[in-house]
Amino acid sequence: MAPTLNLFGAAVRAYGLILLLAAWAGLWLAARQARRLGLNEDHVYNLGFYALLATLLGARLAYVLRNWSAYQDALLSAFSPTPTALAWPEGALIGVVTAIAYGNRRRLPLGATLDALAPGAALALALERLGAFLDGRGFGEPTTLPWGVYLGDQVRHPVQLYEMAALLVILGVLWWGVKRSPFSGYRFTLFVALYAGARLFLEAFRADAPLMANGVRTVQVVALGVMLGAVGYLYRRRFPPPASQEPPAGHAPQGSGAE
Repeated sequence: MAPTLNLFGAAVRAYGLILLLAAWAGLWLAARQARRLGLNEDHVYNLGFYALLATLLGARLAYVLRNWSAYQDALLSAFSPTPTALAWPEGALIGVVTAIAYGNRRRLPLGATLDALAPGAALALALERLGAFLDGRGFGEPTTLPWGVYLGDQVRHPVQLYEMAALLVILGVLWWGVKRSPFSGYRFTLFVALYAGARLFLEAFRADAPLMANGVRTVQVVALGVMLGAVGYLYRRRFPPPASQEPPAGHAPQGSGAE
């Protein structure tokens, strides 16, 4: 683990630095994919940038409001760029609203835009998992396997690296494996299905996973539902039900005429 890096004599949090790298790399790849799909790459890049900025600002604001008692006597500390002091659900909601507003303003097609963003999201999440590994967050269950990493007082599964590897495989599928999309939004839906499947499997190796009342891992339940929904949508779009063969208006079925 290396939670702090020494850059030119200054101590820098590895997680925060890699988050910046992940954001830049994800936006860059999204713009490249937009060009491949015939979209305006600047508009797609800007959509991702504004959505990400709104997510971070919204997550920070929500965290400060949620913990107002800790900030009311030191308001300047609310502007401290602490990557761990963020309320991600609220921030993600604000980011989605921002992306929708920008996309509507620029008249970006929803499905194709999501397809452009999918590879960038996979790359950004993979890099974020590397940052989590260096920071020691999201640690795994104890293990005796030779690739286990020493964390705290035990050797544990490097579950962050497992997830990073899964995301890089997903990125390869999206970037090189999918030659043609059968419908607009296919790449994004495939990304959601594959990532949810990876989380469903890998969550079993995490030691800090939140549990439901019956001991079931919350993320696994959510991931299973998301994966089934995405797979069902893919199947329905790839293999739509046959259209009903109704006779044209004004034509009576054979044999129904009056004698």
